[in-house]
Amino acid sequence: MRDTDVTSLHRFDEIETLLTQAKTGRRDLFSDKDFTARLADRLDRMLDGERILSMDVFDTLVLRDNSSEITRFYEIGGKMADLATSHTGRDIAQVDAFVARHLGTKATYRASGKIRGCREGSLLEIHATASRILTGGGEMSSPFVEAELEYEAGRIEPNPFLVDYAARHRARGGRVVLLTDMYMHAEQVTQLLNLLGISPKEYDFLLSSADTKVSKASGGIFRNMQDEMQAAPGEFVHIGDSFRGDVAQPIRQGWQALHLPLAQADILERRRDHAKTASMLRDMFNVDIDIAMPK
Repeated sequence: MRDTDVTSLHRFDEIETLLTQAKTGRRDLFSDKDFTARLADRLDRMLDGERILSMDVFDTLVLRDNSSEITRFYEIGGKMADLATSHTGRDIAQVDAFVARHLGTKATYRASGKIRGCREGSLLEIHATASRILTGGGEMSSPFVEAELEYEAGRIEPNPFLVDYAARHRARGGRVVLLTDMYMHAEQVTQLLNLLGISPKEYDFLLSSADTKVSKASGGIFRNMQDEMQAAPGEFVHIGDSFRGDVAQPIRQGWQALHLPLAQADILERRRDHAKTASMLRDMFNVDIDIAMPK
C-alpha cells in the first residue's frame, strides 16, 4: 500500500470534545473552574513537574476574537491608509491599502528563500512592499508594522488559564517556551504580548517561523527549540489549536502533545464574518482576494 493510501484516524478525548462542542465558544471554557481543573490535572500528569511546557501563541496562549483574517486585514488597511495619506498628502483609500498589504503578503511568501524545504513570510517585508506600492518608497514600513501590532492587540486577549498555569509551572521549577507559525518575527510577537501584559519574564524562550523559516507544520521548528533549550524530545509537552502543527508534528518529533481545538461555534462565526467582508469587497470595489475561508 502506498503512503498516500493510508488513512490517519484521530479520536477526540474529553478535553478536545468539550472544546469542540462548546456552544458559546471555547473562550468561556477557559474561565470555567470545572473545565480548567480537568485541564490542569491533565497538564500536571503530562509535565510530571519537570518537563518543558511549550505553547502555541495565537488561539492558545492568547485568544483571538472571532473576526476573520480578511476582516482584520481590511481594517488594518484603514490604519495604513490614514498613515499613508498623512505622509503623502494624497487621499489613499482603505481598499487600496488593503490590496497593497495583500500583495506584500503574496510577495514575501513567494520570494522567501527555502530552508529545509519550508518558506515563511515576514511582516517587515509585507509592509516594506506595501509602503513602496502606496508611497513610492519604504519609509512607511515601520509605521505600518507598529499600526498592525497595535491593531492586533485590540483583537486578542490573554488566555487567563494558560497565563496562570504557565506562571505556576515556572514557580515550581518548570520551564515555559512559546512556538508560533507566523509572519510576525519573534521580536514583534514579544512586543504584541507585552501590549497584552505578558512579559518576556513569564516565559523562557520564543521561536517564530518568520525567523526560523521552518514551521510547526513541517516539524522543523521543534528541533530548533530542542537545540535552543539543550533538551531532548521527551522533555517537552506542547499544546495548541492546530492538529497538524500542534499535535501530529510534535508527536512525530518525540514530544508529548495536547490538542486544544477551536470550537465549531467559533469557526462558524469566523466563516460568517469572512463571507460578509468578502461579499462587501466584491460588491463595493470589485475586489476578490484569495484569502482562505477559516477552517
